[in-house]
Amino acid sequence: MKNIDTIFHFIQNNLSYEKFIEQLQLRQTPGINAEQVQEKLGIVRNNGSTFLNQLYKKKMLTKLNTRPVCFVPQNFIYRFCEEYHVPLKDVYNPDELFEIISANAANDPFEQLLGHDGSLIQQVRQAKAAIIYPPKGLHTLILGQSGVGKTTFAAAMHSYGAYIRKKTDKEYPFITFNCADYFNNPQLLLAKLFGYTKNAFTGADEDKIGLVEKANGGILFLDEIHRLPPNGQEMLFYLMDKGEYSRLGENTARHKADLLIIGATTENPENILLSTFIRRIPVTIKLPSFMQKPISERVEIIDYFFRYESLNLKQSLSLAPEVLKALAVYSFSTGNIGQLRSEIKLLCANAFLQNLQDNKSFHIDFQALNDKIKSSFFDIAKLDEETKQYLNMFSETVIITPHKKIDDTLLDHPTELYNQITDRLTTLRSQGINKHVIHDLLQNDIDNYFSNLMKEVDDSTTDINTLYKVVPREIVDATVKLVEFAQHHLSINFKNKFIFGLCFHINALLKRTNKTQKLPIPQLSEIKKEHPKELQIAHEMVKRLEIKFNTPINSYEQCFLALLLVQNKENDNGEQDRIGIIICCHGDTTASSIANVANTLLNTTWLKAIDMPLTASIDKTYMKFRSMAVSVHRNKGILLLVDMGSLYDFGKRLQQETGIMTKVVDNISTPLAIELLRKVLYKTNDLSTIYQFTITPSESDTDKKPAILSLCMTGEGASKMAYEVIKNLLPPEYYEKVDIIVTNYFDIKVNYPRLLKNNTFIAVVGNIDPQLGIPYFPIGQLLNEDSQKSFFKLIDNGCKKNKQEPIELNVYGKAKLLLEQYVRYVNPKTAVKDIEKFVEDINYPLESEDKRLNLVVHLGCMLDRCVHQDAIYFDDIRSYIHSHKPLFETIRLATDNLAANYDIKVNDDEVCYIIKVLETNS
Repeated sequence: MKNIDTIFHFIQNNLSYEKFIEQLQLRQTPGINAEQVQEKLGIVRNNGSTFLNQLYKKKMLTKLNTRPVCFVPQNFIYRFCEEYHVPLKDVYNPDELFEIISANAANDPFEQLLGHDGSLIQQVRQAKAAIIYPPKGLHTLILGQSGVGKTTFAAAMHSYGAYIRKKTDKEYPFITFNCADYFNNPQLLLAKLFGYTKNAFTGADEDKIGLVEKANGGILFLDEIHRLPPNGQEMLFYLMDKGEYSRLGENTARHKADLLIIGATTENPENILLSTFIRRIPVTIKLPSFMQKPISERVEIIDYFFRYESLNLKQSLSLAPEVLKALAVYSFSTGNIGQLRSEIKLLCANAFLQNLQDNKSFHIDFQALNDKIKSSFFDIAKLDEETKQYLNMFSETVIITPHKKIDDTLLDHPTELYNQITDRLTTLRSQGINKHVIHDLLQNDIDNYFSNLMKEVDDSTTDINTLYKVVPREIVDATVKLVEFAQHHLSINFKNKFIFGLCFHINALLKRTNKTQKLPIPQLSEIKKEHPKELQIAHEMVKRLEIKFNTPINSYEQCFLALLLVQNKENDNGEQDRIGIIICCHGDTTASSIANVANTLLNTTWLKAIDMPLTASIDKTYMKFRSMAVSVHRNKGILLLVDMGSLYDFGKRLQQETGIMTKVVDNISTPLAIELLRKVLYKTNDLSTIYQFTITPSESDTDKKPAILSLCMTGEGASKMAYEVIKNLLPPEYYEKVDIIVTNYFDIKVNYPRLLKNNTFIAVVGNIDPQLGIPYFPIGQLLNEDSQKSFFKLIDNGCKKNKQEPIELNVYGKAKLLLEQYVRYVNPKTAVKDIEKFVEDINYPLESEDKRLNLVVHLGCMLDRCVHQDAIYFDDIRSYIHSHKPLFETIRLATDNLAANYDIKVNDDEVCYIIKVLETNS
């Protein structure tokens, strides 16, 4: 077979018209391109492209003008144009086809079902096939747990049938009947279905038609069909076979009925229905439960129900992100989506009640959830990575506005619950009833309402436009991966909106690659100087996009992406990143009283209170604290204020169970609580700094002692290195004369006044100047002879001792000291020894000790990166390796030997940078 024939047969065998339509609905470009021909058939890409174009010229294929160019069988296009009433063309832009599909989707009732292109895609295909099958469709059985949407799905089938038949609801009726309503009275059940004659049973005073007759020409939907008695099933399958039935009380008369039967059940039909009845129902559709849906659909359902309540209330709602997450992972085993909707109505009703009483905003906090749903939040860590990554995008308050239109054709009418609560509150207040009693009475009304609601709740679906509906799925998926990549390498969490904004930006970016106009380019030099890390990540993002979409992207796009990363990072502050502060005390109102005073004075509600009556158990109080801590946590930790006793252990327990950094302040008082709240609100977002404030300063009156500050930003890296350098420089006789105090930048700002009571500071050594009016020596300067002389002069003056001769360090000693300032994941002492062997192995000439030092430091930082799996990227790596092949092979071998000591992989990019360092220093 010729290659051109092989390609055509491959396309015919691997593409279907149904898949073609499905991809267009998902805004995915369908068809086959030259790369796929090369990958699947082994035909070189250029040759494959030639053959595809020959098939196009022969009018066997139609071309889709995209990058890369794709081809579909021309008979697909013929059928598409006929079905959607559009003119036939030789070449199409995918956007044209997307718009045609979107324009027609508005008439398809199944498009209103959330998940129609996801978890329900196969079920929708089955339903459409059942409805359109001539002459009247195929009888169908819908299976699924309670509350999954069986009634809604059946209603969509009816709407679709009316749409394709171009009939009104009157011409194509939809009659529903719940067989469980008359389960205890089989005779009455059959009478409702088939009708009855006068005197057919006691109380039958006249002839009456049944639901079968009312459904004639349309659909009869039988919910809980497993409740239908055996003789009723037999009457139904006679109707299915013959199109005839008799009313109850008739012996010979026959009535005609032309209808489609759709049944729904929560049971296994094999165990509950007659086999003769089951055989007459050719189509079985099983709907997934809430937890069987992908996490994105679950979140969208939750968003829809909250938005619907927002429209009811005509108010915006705000949700703690933990509320959305807990609802999304809770298994609503008794009611599925119906139960979810009821829970959301209850949350909104309670928020409405709270608003009426104190005019607070409509905010739903984690505490508002019931205990079972709250507990599900703590199981998120056990979920699969995809679910966790998706939920991690929700890290800030979720705002629901009532302005977005929702199609409520499948929903019941807005509830009057909110009006009822308002009227009830007005009445109770007019009677002079205490506000606490009013609260209890209204709460009881709400509880009663929702306890009854589950019996009649009707789950619903939505047509919310998700990213997949407005941006091609492949772009959305690629963007999600890029966000995860950037979050990992920048060690930050982006705002919820960032992934949406980035999706639209990348979608526009890829379209811009086909345009010739130029866009204003940001100052690359400024970005390189101020935000090198973001620019490096953006550069890699552009490379990945080029590979993914096989299209060149202008180099300046990395500047725009870098600015997006920077902007999101820099603006990510405010309340969303505030330290959580909770007070917990023994007694009925102790904590509440202190919190009320502090919050009132500072005009806030941020300090949360938990009262622990003497009768309350420790475990129960801790569970309240844990729930509240999760609710107020904003990525900056929790400050817990307690009075005494076992409450102090809550912080350690919370940190072990949830990973939330927690500091505990005991012996709390009202003045201290006010000051700590003030610091949380106005001063700093660093938990350790605020905690240091609570440590009682030393009041010692002993003589002040000369001291040197060993300082860095964290107190872990450069400050400890500086301590070792100072100890090595100072002779032993100085040890008792001078204190060396190791600390960090934030602590010294807080503790400096206390330290001054006991010490006279001679100098600061480290990697940051605390601006305390003390002579400052960067750690690197102490490796220089002149700086050592100045340093010893200060020490001599401070301690009235003779100066000492500077101490010389070799290259590897200096490298060890410098590496300790930067590396975090390797031991500099061990690393320097391994690097020394590496330098000997490559035997590369270096002209000076400084250049050798540069190489050793670079290799140490490389090991640190690789251990932490922080990748760097080398431009045009293939041509660079080709032009340095002998040296590359030598360095590659030595690098592999070095990496083996650390059980890591050093990529080719790192090897190229080593060569670059060698050449630069030669």
